[in-house]
Parts: sequence; structure tokens; C-alpha cells
Amino acid sequence: QIVKDPKLARKQGAFAVIAAGGRILKRGQELGRVLGVFDSKLKLVEA
Repeated sequence: QIVKDPKLARKQGAFAVIAAGGRILKRGQELGRVLGVFDSKLKLVEA
């Protein structure tokens, strides 16, 4: 979930990416930088 909260713009950044469990993954002032959390490469995990 991507949330914009203008009240937090000066302190922590207006934009936040929130995981399904409610944990904040990334905060920032610019939407492009915050969305960068999704640009990471996927890794193969052997189970």
C-alpha cells in the first residue's frame, strides 16, 4: 500500500510504502525514491 500523509512531510516524508502486515517498508519525500523499494532484484531461494 502506498500512502501520502502531508502531515508527516517535514518530519519523515509524505510518502510511505506499507506492507500487508502493517510494517512500513520505506518513507520519503519523493514518490520515485519511495517506489524504488520495488526495483530490487529478486533472488532465488532454495527451500
